[in-house]
Amino acid sequence: MQQGIPSDIDESIELHRAALLLHPSGHSDRPKSLHNLAVSLQDRFTKQGVPSDLDECIELNRAALLLRPLGHFDRSHSLNNLANSFQARFTHRGVLSDLDECIELHRAALLLRPPGHSDRSHTLNNLVASLQDRFNQRGILSDLDECIELNRAALLLRPPGHSSRSHSLNNLANSLGNRFNQRGVPSDLDDCIELHRTALLLRPLDHPDRSHTLNNLANGLGNRFNQRGIPSDLDECIELHRAALLLRPLGHPDRSHSLHNLAVSLQDRFTQQGVPSDLDECIELNRAALLLRPPGHSGRSHTLNNLANSLGNRSSQRGVLSDLDECIELHRAALLLRPPGHPNRSHSLHNLANSLGNRFNQRGISSDLDECIELNQAALLLRPLGHPDRSHTLNNLANSLGNRFSHGGVLSDLDECIELHRAALLLRPLGHPDRSHSLHNLAVSLRDRFTRRGIPSDIDESIELHRAALLLRSSGHSDRPKSLNNLASSLRDRFTQRGVPSDLDESIELDRAALLLCSPDHSN
Repeated sequence: MQQGIPSDIDESIELHRAALLLHPSGHSDRPKSLHNLAVSLQDRFTKQGVPSDLDECIELNRAALLLRPLGHFDRSHSLNNLANSFQARFTHRGVLSDLDECIELHRAALLLRPPGHSDRSHTLNNLVASLQDRFNQRGILSDLDECIELNRAALLLRPPGHSSRSHSLNNLANSLGNRFNQRGVPSDLDDCIELHRTALLLRPLDHPDRSHTLNNLANGLGNRFNQRGIPSDLDECIELHRAALLLRPLGHPDRSHSLHNLAVSLQDRFTQQGVPSDLDECIELNRAALLLRPPGHSGRSHTLNNLANSLGNRSSQRGVLSDLDECIELHRAALLLRPPGHPNRSHSLHNLANSLGNRFNQRGISSDLDECIELNQAALLLRPLGHPDRSHTLNNLANSLGNRFSHGGVLSDLDECIELHRAALLLRPLGHPDRSHSLHNLAVSLRDRFTRRGIPSDIDESIELHRAALLLRSSGHSDRPKSLNNLASSLRDRFTQRGVPSDLDESIELDRAALLLCSPDHSN
């Protein structure tokens, strides 16, 4: 049994069956025999995965529970055992009713293990794990809130010096991190980070779970950086991911996760600080992670996507065309692994479309732009009204149609571009971080149509949209010079058509204001 020899577990089961026959109904040892046989069957299920073993285990645990009524000293153990077997079946088959019953059984066991009971902290942890699973399935916030309260109670039962204190610290930290992701309350994230720090102190270099705590603390700091933009959080996050990676050498089952996490953090720092070596290291880490996620690996499409994005970023920074070509091929490979129905298919369509659009801008190959448009159209179908990324896809499709109009001159492309920008603007009301971009894009497209058709209402609307964008790009905004320049250009166009002197005067003042905001070496 210690070496996992299948014949040993098979023989154990047969012996327990024989013992059960010798303990018929009414025998004082029958509950123990039912329990022993159930445990052996669950062990065999864990090793061999035969569903009938788990089903029989549940029935045996039910039978044992019936023989241990209220008041029986072992009733809480039977409740716990039956709950655990339902948890195992839920994990295997995903039937939510199994998880619901598991939770109710753990609740019943907890009532029989009041404060002071030696197993109370174990039952609290078991109930937490089941509630967390249900929250992951259904997203009911009350389950998550209860998880946190139970984890706090378990931590109180594991004071400094308790062998399982670090586990309780970790569990409470993870629950608070999950709640932060749902509600965005900063104090939850701060508490999560401090708890992980405390757990790390209890997990020194030789502790088997140290790498997990390093990873968890790093992720918490990475989340806080994304929320607040404090560079020291990101720097510490990176160093912790490096430390976790050192504890996960080649052959470690979590090495690819650490490679991935460190790569993501370096990408974030590159985005903030622009240090080329961070991006180069990010690419190499993503390549290493991809080697550990061969065809068939559940995380392969994510790593293909991440490597593609980092190569695309390097291409944008340095203009190396081979990076962009590789980026496109990797996005194609990721898309093949995300067929219709895959939750991330729209992201892959979007990413491949953007990369092809970038290559068109570099080389002017019309087939790249045509494919970009088709992919954006496919992504839009997967992002209906209410989807958080619909406005981005409307904007991207509009821009690609606008590019095709600029090169091919087909007015229907421009008309569709304008309608899509209008739709995107409706999804970006006052207060939306991208509203000024949509105002700008719609204004530019209307000016383009005015240039071709000369419809006065198009240039009037373009001017009003540029004014609205300028209001959102106050002094210090990086795009304020562009808005000043675009509004000036539209006013000049209207002056050319109608000859109103005030339009020309305002245009000149706007150009002066834009010039003051541009450094002597500015490209424009």
